[in-house]
Amino acid sequence: MLKSAAVNLGEKLYRKLRPKLAEKYDPETYVVINPKSGEYVTAETSVEAMKKARAAYPKGKLFIAQVGRIAGLLK
Repeated sequence: MLKSAAVNLGEKLYRKLRPKLAEKYDPETYVVINPKSGEYVTAETSVEAMKKARAAYPKGKLFIAQVGRIAGLLK
């Protein structure tokens, strides 16, 4: 299965941000990245992270991960 461009870009941005995020946040913290802007939000739960991200970025695809591991793409 091929990954979409948004997944590839989101994963690339996450890997770049991961060292900074790991220093600042607990491994269980969720991060949602806007692949177009590179901006992100964090939260303690996936639901809270999605709500914050959709409030900040109401349209488009988003990439979600935990600071300690990759999760996937949100549409």
